[in-house]
Amino acid sequence: MNKAYQHLIKPFFDRLFAAFGLLIALPILLLVTFCLAWVNQGKPFFIQARPGKNGKIFRIYKFKTMNDRKDAEGKLLPDADRLTRVGAMVRKTSLDELPQLWNVLKGDMSFVGPRPLLTHYLHLYDAFQNRRHEVKPGITGWAQVNGRNAISWNQKFAYDVWYVDHISFFLDIKILMKTVKKVLIREGINAADSSSIEPFMETKVLLYGASGHGKVVLDILQTLGVVVNCICDDHPKFPHIHGFPVVSAKEVDWKQNYVMLFSIGNNAIRAALAQRFAGPYITAVHPQAVISPRVTLGEGTVVMAGVVINTDARVGVHSIINTGATLDHDCVVGDFVHISPGVALAGNVTIGSGTHVGIGACVIQGVTIGKGCTIGAGAVIIRDVPDGAVVVGNPGKIIKYNNTYE
Repeated sequence: MNKAYQHLIKPFFDRLFAAFGLLIALPILLLVTFCLAWVNQGKPFFIQARPGKNGKIFRIYKFKTMNDRKDAEGKLLPDADRLTRVGAMVRKTSLDELPQLWNVLKGDMSFVGPRPLLTHYLHLYDAFQNRRHEVKPGITGWAQVNGRNAISWNQKFAYDVWYVDHISFFLDIKILMKTVKKVLIREGINAADSSSIEPFMETKVLLYGASGHGKVVLDILQTLGVVVNCICDDHPKFPHIHGFPVVSAKEVDWKQNYVMLFSIGNNAIRAALAQRFAGPYITAVHPQAVISPRVTLGEGTVVMAGVVINTDARVGVHSIINTGATLDHDCVVGDFVHISPGVALAGNVTIGSGTHVGIGACVIQGVTIGKGCTIGAGAVIIRDVPDGAVVVGNPGKIIKYNNTYE
């Protein structure tokens, strides 16, 4: 019965009541939108990428309760300084959650489930904590009615996983009723001494690489809502990237608890850096990429806008899947691979570690390309390619071997 409820009954009623709720709440939605647009310089909504069921990224909609005021150095002021009077009222009454009815109607969320957290927390979860993604995230949840922002992260995750294991119709009704009660008495809205919840783990994000590729990766992280704390490069091409100063690795305070991402297109350099630094690493997936929930992505991998990766494909660590590339079912991409823009890999293609596949190349179904290969732009690969081969043309022909593999 619980499985039928979870997979059939619950989604049906979620969409039904979301549509009904949007109609009933329309006057309030319009009023709050107008007020927040007035105090936030025409920006009433907060839109951010969040992980949903099975970690699939979607865009969550909330009312924007904080403005974008910055200090003299161009950095956002602390949350407490940016929380407007209107925003504080909207937050205390939980009206900031109302736009998520649209997420429920779309099927990204449920009324009840674990709250969707930030995308750059994904790599920090252990196996137990990651179980919270086995169900759709919710507007409210078991953790929210047992403390909301006022409880520790360990307690929150324990409540989330408990809900995953005990999901039922009567539990959802209980959570919804307790949510109404907590909203009315305004309990647990904020953690002690803070205008918003404390970050999960005290981590800082370091981007290693200041080339044009670095600009694109920084854009992805900012789109995902990731705050980059440091950009470094031993031989920077730009002194600044989008206002961020670039420093050398020698200037970095490595005692900081950094989470890293390599924003360098050269496979060999990324591999050398991975030997030099132990991580941990963040994985960055642009929200406009379409990735099956059954895809496996290695740590430190970057997936750019317009990418499509179909079911049961696997991508290794520190690889790049560039703009508009497509990987069909059961493809296997090794570590430190660069798949260039517009590349098309048919089903069951295997790409060896350290290989670079050039812009617009096409690989037919079932082909294996070895390690350390270079596939030229626009090449059409119709047969297996040995390690270290440089292949160009249509159909692809080996013209030489890379020095490493001679």
